[in-house]
Amino acid sequence: MNKIVLAYNFKPERLQQLRQVCMILKVNCKAVPLEQFDDAVGFVAGVKDCPQKAVNPPENQEDKLAETLEEAAKKAGADPDVVKKAAIQLMMEASQKEMVFLCGFDINMLNKFLAAVKRGKLKEIELKAALTKFNQHWSGRHLLQEIAAEHVYMKQQGKSMHK
Repeated sequence: MNKIVLAYNFKPERLQQLRQVCMILKVNCKAVPLEQFDDAVGFVAGVKDCPQKAVNPPENQEDKLAETLEEAAKKAGADPDVVKKAAIQLMMEASQKEMVFLCGFDINMLNKFLAAVKRGKLKEIELKAALTKFNQHWSGRHLLQEIAAEHVYMKQQGKSMHK
């Protein structure tokens, strides 16, 4: 499979910076338009025989996240309801953030990509995912929500560990 970076929610200036990183690494870069957010990411990336229609896993992730955040809040000595409200707000914000979806990358190329982002004008892209046989049929929208939820969870875990 060809190496390609799918870019979700990038503003024009940041997209140009991402394209420069990809050009240096000789990787294709594709800005995913909003009308393709519900297509399977494998289809958008050009995976052979991947259908356009997405097949997302069951929608019970919010319940799992709520339970996990409640446990983290209790460990940190925080009010679980306050933590959940903050997490919902963070998830809403996170689902509008930039996300890169890396396809066809091995660990060496992944490390080169991450280093190039840090060294370049982009500096950071919070939400990142890689193509797997498990997620290639998910929609970009679902993937963005999953990665945003993981990001919120990791931020909350970091807060509870520092207390």
